Amino acid sequence: MPEGSDFMTNLKTIDAETLLSQPMHQVPFLVDGLLAPGLYILAGAPKVGKSWLALWLCTRIASGKPVWKFAARCSTVLYLCLEDNRQRIQNRLSEMVGGEPDDFSSLHFSTEAQMLTLPDRGQDTGLLRQLHEFTDKHPDTRLIIIDTLQKVRTAADVSYGCDYNDLSLLKSFADQHRLTILVIHHLRKMKDDDPLNRISGTTGISGAADGTLVLIRSKRSESGAVLHCTGRDIQTRELTLEFNQDGHVWELRSDSAVDDPVPSEEVLEHLLAWLREAGSFSGTAEELSATLRQRCGVLYPGNVLTRKMRSCAEELERYGFVCRFRRTHDRRLIELERVGCVGDDGIFSGGENIDATVAERDSKAASA
Repeated sequence: MPEGSDFMTNLKTIDAETLLSQPMHQVPFLVDGLLAPGLYILAGAPKVGKSWLALWLCTRIASGKPVWKFAARCSTVLYLCLEDNRQRIQNRLSEMVGGEPDDFSSLHFSTEAQMLTLPDRGQDTGLLRQLHEFTDKHPDTRLIIIDTLQKVRTAADVSYGCDYNDLSLLKSFADQHRLTILVIHHLRKMKDDDPLNRISGTTGISGAADGTLVLIRSKRSESGAVLHCTGRDIQTRELTLEFNQDGHVWELRSDSAVDDPVPSEEVLEHLLAWLREAGSFSGTAEELSATLRQRCGVLYPGNVLTRKMRSCAEELERYGFVCRFRRTHDRRLIELERVGCVGDDGIFSGGENIDATVAERDSKAASA
């Protein structure tokens, strides 16, 4: 390796035992179950209604209203309408929201943007620079929509490498700023049973994205369509939609996803009901499962319980309990301990500094 090289010389690794011992942080969804921070593709045939769906999504998030039945996080939104003009946007927005009194001052539009180019000498150029400038000015931005992908691309050739590299630039930006970028794209004319195979271009597009939403109508004359949703952080589901011509809104008719039979909230409820009396616990997942079955009359398999415990560890801290995962020479232990005072509403409300308390106890455990 040449002297002064900027390349990383050593891999940064973590062993599986250490990884498994750490609490899982819940994904801060922008739209619960549908959009998490990262890069997403919204694909559909031309004039199928992608832009209407994108515009409606913008208005819901900018006003903090649910997206169908899914809760949404209110935030600033940037919509790059690169195939439209301001008059068309104004007309569509007026038709959609009508006389609603919502404040849409956090929803921003632009009909022009620079092309997506590679960073030059460590500096962001083109579209990335523009997005950096916007998010610096509006740090609460959580959604950026680019309509359409082809409008910001410079590559003339179609190859897996070009597709993957272009989308990776957008994904890196989304990851760095912990926001969601939704890129609108087209479908190829050739039909396929797998919706992902119908996305125009190579598999580098869907491969680089964290999730894809594919809007497909069986017939163009019909008002109904299916939104096929799949991704790394979301559950695969098919949402049956119908386009309301009066409000120009896609309305939800059905959801193919099956609810999780053991939601984290239910586990948390039973844990707290028992912990407020017991105060602490140390044992295996199977032992905790048996305890909950005996005390609360519910049965969670050990592996399911462990996964749920990791996902609700942060929530437990709000109620004054810390959850640790520790490995001995022959067992994996779950340790639950009260670390602070709890108010009348059952939520941890002060007293000890919970972070300092946890750090001190972890230090003692490590030295022992």
